[in-house]
Amino acid sequence: MTQVICLRSAAQMTMPDLVCTGETRQYHVSPGAGAGSTFTWWIDGEKMAGFNASRFNYAWNSPGTYLLEVQERSADGCMGQKLSGLVRVNPIPEIRISVSDTLIHAGENVVFSVRNPTQLVWGKWVYDLIVEPDAGVTGNTVNGTYTSPAILDEVLYAYDMKIHKVVYRFVPAIVNDAGDMECEGEELKFTVWIYPGSADKDICVEIPDAFSPNGDGINDGWNIKNIEFYPESEVTVYNRWGQLVWESGKGYPVPWNGRSRSEELPIDSYHYVIDLHNGYKPIVGVVTIVK
Repeated sequence: MTQVICLRSAAQMTMPDLVCTGETRQYHVSPGAGAGSTFTWWIDGEKMAGFNASRFNYAWNSPGTYLLEVQERSADGCMGQKLSGLVRVNPIPEIRISVSDTLIHAGENVVFSVRNPTQLVWGKWVYDLIVEPDAGVTGNTVNGTYTSPAILDEVLYAYDMKIHKVVYRFVPAIVNDAGDMECEGEELKFTVWIYPGSADKDICVEIPDAFSPNGDGINDGWNIKNIEFYPESEVTVYNRWGQLVWESGKGYPVPWNGRSRSEELPIDSYHYVIDLHNGYKPIVGVVTIVK
């Protein structure tokens, strides 16, 4: 007597089963009428040791197409029909963007090149774009779901004298044939800062001409406003004889505290060179230590 057993997934009732990498699925078969049956499960011909029940849990951690098989053995040793079904496992979707956090002037453009590096096993690659502009910013794309790689060219404006920003969040996913969204990938987020005025105006860093590193908690460091928008910037400081007394790391991560090699420097004026590495000539000037 042949017992017809239906191989099913708890999440998808018919095979093939469509899975995302990292998901754990439960599969089950309906056992024959008699009690005491055991079951053997295989994946691509490899027996799954330790699984002998009618239910089988498995974590699919690598993309590809797999053959899942199961066979029942009754209590008296009778072998049932071997059943099989395909499991198609997608990689986690990715998205690649050609831009990083950047600073532009009002009326300038920023170009995002959106690419899909993911080789899919099933379904269609899409991405959600969530755009979060500050109040007063115009020219930005609105939120949407996109189904193919694209070139996003944004010309952004802000009409007051404040620095504004637009945050762009790209979230890749996969949709199945029914249009349901599956397999969400890691979000990529970028910020575009918009500086008022045109590009031929003064660079937007604000450089104090004095500070007082006396430990009172007020102006103890030489804090250069807006330099964080220039992550490649480098700052060097020289004494009146042209000797280097201090230099920053890239991006000016720690403001100068008025010391040189851990030693306090005297009250005096010091020459500085600030290279923003943005295509402009380095900025030179004088800063004074006061106490």
